[in-house]
Amino acid sequence: MPSHAIMTDDPRLNYIVVPKPEDDSFEKDTEGCGLASNTVMTPLEKYDYYVPLPESEKEKGVHKTPLPASFLQIKEGDVKAGIEWYRSHYPKVPDDLIEIMARYNFGDLKYATRKSIRNGAKKYKKKTTT
Repeated sequence: MPSHAIMTDDPRLNYIVVPKPEDDSFEKDTEGCGLASNTVMTPLEKYDYYVPLPESEKEKGVHKTPLPASFLQIKEGDVKAGIEWYRSHYPKVPDDLIEIMARYNFGDLKYATRKSIRNGAKKYKKKTTT
């Protein structure tokens, strides 16, 4: 019985292509060969590819490890999508901290300085007290 294996670096993506069995384990309308998948199945929405960092990013020290593609697909200024991304990937982190992290990576806190935050706090106090 001839069979072919599709082998990758990730064991979750390994498959063996085998001829169609004679019993009723496959649907009757299928033709050709069957696909015997690996026993470990991961849903596609949970599988995230990591994009390697360019050498210039490693030297700057902004990020040390590769970033997932789902993180890189979030547009700048889309804080709600950032919050959802952090909630799905880091469920144990409190919601208040998740919002700050999303604002830092995708929103207005990205360009904030210590002085601008201090001045913003002063303006807020002045508006709320008067």
